[in-house]
Amino acid sequence: MWQYYLISGLGLVFLLSAIFSFRNTMLFLKNGNKATATVIGLHRYESDGEVFAPIFTFQTKDNRLVTYELAEGTDPPAWKIGETATVIYNPSDPSEVSLYSYFRVFIWTLVLLSIALPLLVIGGGYFIAVRFIL
Repeated sequence: MWQYYLISGLGLVFLLSAIFSFRNTMLFLKNGNKATATVIGLHRYESDGEVFAPIFTFQTKDNRLVTYELAEGTDPPAWKIGETATVIYNPSDPSEVSLYSYFRVFIWTLVLLSIALPLLVIGGGYFIAVRFIL
């Protein structure tokens, strides 16, 4: 029975982490500025073969030019030089930047929730079953 307490506890920890991540993401979206970024190059590196990561540049509202390299690469390249995308950045620290898409902005919240919910269902399901069924 202690295993179900452990599973429920872990589910709760992951759920609270997801809520914290969601809160931080919403603050980032609320306080962040959007800009149009342009691919200025492709960084080529070796990782189980040759992969290409796009290098973006964008101008902040206070006219600073910021260069941002996407953390992951693909083969073949998913981006072409000259393509544009919308980014969101922290105005006080423009190096804190993310492509402005649902998946990229909410990735950690989604990952943490996808771990928390099954743990809570399994752990909580046991306690519901003990109380009402068994």
